Amino acid sequence: MATVYAGTAAQADVLAGKTFSSGADLGLAGTMPNNGAVAVMPGSAPQAIAAGYHNGSGSVGGDADLTAGNIKNGVNLFGVMGTLRNSTLKTGQIIAYGTGSDGDLRKGANRSFTDNGDGTITDTTTGLMWEKKSDDDSIHDKDNTYTWGMALSPYTMNGTIVTTFLAALNGGGGFAGHTDWRIPNLNELESIRSLQNVNPAAYFAFNTGCVASCPVTSCSCTKSSNYWSSTTYQNSPAGAWFVHFVDGYLFVSTKSATHYVRAVRGGL
Repeated sequence: MATVYAGTAAQADVLAGKTFSSGADLGLAGTMPNNGAVAVMPGSAPQAIAAGYHNGSGSVGGDADLTAGNIKNGVNLFGVMGTLRNSTLKTGQIIAYGTGSDGDLRKGANRSFTDNGDGTITDTTTGLMWEKKSDDDSIHDKDNTYTWGMALSPYTMNGTIVTTFLAALNGGGGFAGHTDWRIPNLNELESIRSLQNVNPAAYFAFNTGCVASCPVTSCSCTKSSNYWSSTTYQNSPAGAWFVHFVDGYLFVSTKSATHYVRAVRGGL
């Protein structure tokens, strides 16, 4: 008499549509789902792989940009350790004044600005999102000026750049859907200064289509004058740094003075 082997498989262990026999019963149907080709795209969190049969023709997503040079130094993405370090930005100068001059070498990170169509510009190099300026008497009007804050101890930034300007941008649903607008620090404000240009000393994205009555969604204006940063002048805390967008120089003004301002959000 032939030996009967009692298997240990259950229906969930056998592919749906197939049958098998065991020592107890004959002709049982499997219930394991047939998932066919399964494709997995890496994301920011682990992804569960559904139980069942996989036919081997699936794949795990890949990206040619997943290289060490494209990942921040010290950050590990899917086993690739980043080596990218922050680079000094280009000044914008492109005219060469002799071999080795700035305009000749043009060293630094390339600049790229994207108009988002909602009154904002994103700097794809720094990750900062900037408020555009208009000429329509709105809160974004290029001619509006504001005070920084207290010129006496404790020298707090509580002037109209906060109480009027930022309050308007961050109120309700926020400007362009964001409620985290702030005043840029000096380094951030310098990042939209182009030392190739004068009157204003700004990149083209911040000075295009500026005509009377133009709204912030269709034009981009920069006043050739002083724009506040959020950075205090430590030699005399009654003052704060500004960028002079006539020719791009940096200087200090008393915090009680009125100057122009442009909001920013995001970044590191």
